[in-house]
Amino acid sequence: MRHMRQLRLALYATAAVFVSSHASAAVTPTLGGASGNYLTLSATGLSGANGQVATLTGGRIYNSDQPFADIPKGGVFGGNFLAAGPTAGQPATLTFLQAVTNLGFLWGSPDTYNSLTLVTNQRSITYTAQSLGFTTTDGNQNVSQYVNFAATAGETITSVSFSNSQAIDAFEVANFAVTAVPEPTTWALMFVGFGMVAGAARYRRRNVAATYA
Repeated sequence: MRHMRQLRLALYATAAVFVSSHASAAVTPTLGGASGNYLTLSATGLSGANGQVATLTGGRIYNSDQPFADIPKGGVFGGNFLAAGPTAGQPATLTFLQAVTNLGFLWGSPDTYNSLTLVTNQRSITYTAQSLGFTTTDGNQNVSQYVNFAATAGETITSVSFSNSQAIDAFEVANFAVTAVPEPTTWALMFVGFGMVAGAARYRRRNVAATYA
C-alpha cells in the first residue's frame, strides 16, 4: 500500500506540472551564475550535446580574436560571442527549436541603449540593464553580468532578441545556457511508465494475497 500511495503522489505531481494554470505564469529574472551547461554559439545559432537548440537571425558573431568586456580574448565558452547590430534597431534573435523554461547568458559591458525582448507562449517582455538592476549601465568595458530568466506555471520562452538603439553592434552576449521543456512524447512516456509500475505493483499484491489464501 505504501508503494501505491507513493506512486499516486508521483502521478498527481506530474499531472499538476503538465496542466499547470496560466493564471500564475511568470518570468523571473535573477542575476548570478549559469543555471546549466553552456551551449556552443555559432553563426547558425546555439547547439548542445544533442544537436541544435536555437537558430540565429541578425547580429554578428565575433570569435576569439576579440575581447569580451572584462574577459580576455577567447575567454568565453567556445571562443564566440554575439553582438546585436550593426544597424540601430536591427536585433539579433535566437529562436528556440524547443520551448525553454530557463535561459541564462553573459551580458558584456551593459549600456543604457541595450534592450532584450523575451517572447513567451503568452506575451512579449522587454528588459534593460536598468530594469534588471545592474549596478553598472554605462558601457564599461571592464564589466560583464550573468543573468537568468526562469519561466514558471506553464509559461515558456520561445525566443530572445537583443537590440541597441545606436548604429553600432554594441550589445554583446555569450555563455548561453537553457533548460528545455519536455516534449509531449516525453510526458506520454512518463505516464505510460507510471502506469506500468502501478500495474506491476497490483500484480505483485494479488500474487502475495493468493499465496497466503
